[in-house]
Amino acid sequence: MLDLRRLRALHAVVTTGSVKDAAARLGYTPSAVSQHIAALERETGTVLLERAGRGIRPTESGRLLAGHATALLERLAETEAALEALKAGELGVLRLASFATAGAELIPPALASVRAALPHLEISLRVAERDDVLPMLRQGILDLAVVEAHDLPVPGMLHSGVILDHLVTDPFGVVLPRGHRLAGRRVIKLSEVADEPWVDLKCEVGCCRAATDAAFQQAGFVPRRVVEADEYWSAQGFVAAGLGLALIPGLALGVLHSGVVVRRLHSAGQPVRHVLAATRPAVAQTVPVRTMITALRSVAGERHRAPS
Repeated sequence: MLDLRRLRALHAVVTTGSVKDAAARLGYTPSAVSQHIAALERETGTVLLERAGRGIRPTESGRLLAGHATALLERLAETEAALEALKAGELGVLRLASFATAGAELIPPALASVRAALPHLEISLRVAERDDVLPMLRQGILDLAVVEAHDLPVPGMLHSGVILDHLVTDPFGVVLPRGHRLAGRRVIKLSEVADEPWVDLKCEVGCCRAATDAAFQQAGFVPRRVVEADEYWSAQGFVAAGLGLALIPGLALGVLHSGVVVRRLHSAGQPVRHVLAATRPAVAQTVPVRTMITALRSVAGERHRAPS
């Protein structure tokens, strides 16, 4: 196997015409360049340079090897440049996943920010829930995922090979028909609507269902669910029609039905979910992942500071 450093030394001698000039170009000593050439001659079993008066010139073998070295060194320079561009986020693909409501509220402005900062980065995005995306992260199919959780992790927590960072806490609100008896209140207790019918949210899975079930249990009742909704938006339609109430997280209430109002719950029984950024250690410090997480934090911070 030919040593690339020795090929570089031969190429420099052939193109400059002297060992001294080659050493100056490479930042070596003339002795080091001569040693590289001698080692390369031993490896190839042929003479590569010969004396010509007070200088040196390449033999036929030397010209052949130096010519191939030119192509190799150019390709190496291209490879190094591509790697630097990839490290800087100027090339490559950022593979994302998010649960649906974060995908609607957090992801679009964050993606716009990343696109402005890294215009040549290719970005792919899929919608998936936590139980699906965490295995894909561990397998290297994804680089970053926005997931929801019932418990708040320690910042930068490493959990089963995945790094979790908190983005925002998303409280649930109670969605009431506009004409409801409690619509004029700003804050209500969940126990005050214990006898009301409720919408069963089929899209409520995992930590969301755990959070609302815990809130109902703390309020001392099991909700009487009378109608099913596949998603949060259709649930608002059922509420507007007076068919039942619904507990819906704030990120899913970016657009409100004209026939409903959203009221805060008393802090003692307030269900919440935590929105997290999940990545894996191998890519956590890459420019695309860091840029995306920074953008998500910025969008989440703006949303947190916005009035209810």
